[in-house]
Amino acid sequence: MDIAKALKIADNLVFASRNKHLSDLERAIIEGVCQGKKYSQIAKDNYCEQSHINDVAAGLWKAISEAVGEQVKKVNFRSTIERYQSTNSSSFFVSSVNVCSEITLNNHSYNRHQQTDRSNTSQYLKTIPALAPIYGRTQELDLLKQWILTAQSRSIVISGTAGIGKTALARELVEELKDEFDEIVWQSLGCQRSVVEFIDRNLIASLNIDALPEPPLDLEARLSLLLEHFREHRCLIVLDDLDRLFSSGELAGNYTEKYREYRELFRRIWETNHRSCVLLLSREEPSEFAVAMGNNSSIHSLPLGGLGEGGREILRAKGLSDEDRWDYAVDYLGGNPAYLESVSIAIKKLFGGKVGEFCKHEELFLTEEIDSLLTHQFSRLSTAEQEVIKLLSSEAAPIGISRSILMLRGYCAGKRSATANESLNISPADVGKAIVSLGRRGLIVQTETDDGAFLV
Repeated sequence: MDIAKALKIADNLVFASRNKHLSDLERAIIEGVCQGKKYSQIAKDNYCEQSHINDVAAGLWKAISEAVGEQVKKVNFRSTIERYQSTNSSSFFVSSVNVCSEITLNNHSYNRHQQTDRSNTSQYLKTIPALAPIYGRTQELDLLKQWILTAQSRSIVISGTAGIGKTALARELVEELKDEFDEIVWQSLGCQRSVVEFIDRNLIASLNIDALPEPPLDLEARLSLLLEHFREHRCLIVLDDLDRLFSSGELAGNYTEKYREYRELFRRIWETNHRSCVLLLSREEPSEFAVAMGNNSSIHSLPLGGLGEGGREILRAKGLSDEDRWDYAVDYLGGNPAYLESVSIAIKKLFGGKVGEFCKHEELFLTEEIDSLLTHQFSRLSTAEQEVIKLLSSEAAPIGISRSILMLRGYCAGKRSATANESLNISPADVGKAIVSLGRRGLIVQTETDDGAFLV
């Protein structure tokens, strides 16, 4: 059985069990399982923690088990689906309604189910993640609400490193503002679809848009239809995993060739007057966003930094001891909530919950989960960014920008390329661009003092 057929059957089974279709992450889990991948690899492919994959997969197998009447797990998923298909009538699949629009782009078939499976509500929240505790983000939450409710912001980019809490913050925001909007849609941009297909299947099909106009319907026509709806209705659209559209090995926020048309979608959302708000969650800001924000007071940026007191709250919630060492541990882990959660579990298992014992061994200790996230993050950097990170990590104190450029130029001039007997060709301009790009990724922070600008 091919993966597409397995996904279709699994989607119908899950819908029959819990009246919800597969989420993008559940589809990714099924695809990975069908390809023989381990959960750790599926987590890496989808830029999330393995513990989260474990939790989502457990719920997925439970839903399928309830639908087929037998226990389904990762090891027997494919055999169960194949057996179920061969022994059950196809009427099951006919009776299961697919909420997504039936769009065939090549032959211009644009028939859609009209407001199917909405549970009589205008808010489409089938793919929204579960609420999770957030710590120490009161100020950020209040700022987001002020931008959306008072300033009527058309779009906000929430950016920050993996595990910093972007999704949890946005989920809490939706919970507090859900009564302020006619429609709410949460979708992932990690679905590997063209912008036209994404608009059709993930936006138009999720909104109360009665019908598509007659074909041919190009990108411009789709954008006009979508933005007209944004003007007529107060919508909150949350688009997660924006960074999945960006290239690896380049400066931050540069789209891969196949996803370059997404820039037009976002440009139109930013520049067109409407009543709605599109929230973008990303590990890095789009390269064009700073300029767009400078010319437009209706769009905003919220880079998320590490937690301070909120980090202590996580350690307290985990029941750890040695409170006098908590600040050191939080600072060592950059105040990253996911890192703190992961290490807290390990501290309880390895050190009896004593943070002081962990602090004695911090140079030797990173969980596999953190190591995987950091390795993946570093691999996405451009060559110049990687060299800047190496230089900054070798310095015990903040380093001035001018000095960092001079030091890096001397370092690169004396360093031989791994593939050729020549110096790395990194100019002062390259260093400057790398510093700006690392800032967009949330990997370095620039501080202003009386003695000038410093990087930390």
